[in-house]
Amino acid sequence: MSTRCQIGFYESKDSKIEDPKALIYRHSDGYPGDLPKEEYGVLQDIVPFLRWFKKTRGINDTEYVAARLLQWLCNQYDGFVQMTAPRSFEEDKAFTGLLGHGICKEFHMDIEYYYRIYPDAVEVYDVKWASKPKTWKKIQTIKL
Repeated sequence: MSTRCQIGFYESKDSKIEDPKALIYRHSDGYPGDLPKEEYGVLQDIVPFLRWFKKTRGINDTEYVAARLLQWLCNQYDGFVQMTAPRSFEEDKAFTGLLGHGICKEFHMDIEYYYRIYPDAVEVYDVKWASKPKTWKKIQTIKL
């Protein structure tokens, strides 16, 4: 069974959690992990990228950072294989055709975790398939 999650991007900490400016879906391996202990999970996948991106470009442009993070996650999913322009997708053996990630326009009801990203931090919420953010429990905050 997959551990699904969503990653939302906000302009500030004061932005309403119900109103992300961009929203990414991750189909599997959506559990947080433990960043200090380097246990595998979403935090290990996104926090190093977000810290680098904040330092080099800034996280204020939520749509842009969301697009770049989605690209980063999809590249990881495909094993960092760089596609060249194949004559057909059937000829490209490295391309899986599956992303494991997507772009959303609303909260899904089948997620277990939610990651709220704003310019200075990532907040982790235990969702347990509850689509209403009012019922979510914040379990961790990681400073960027």
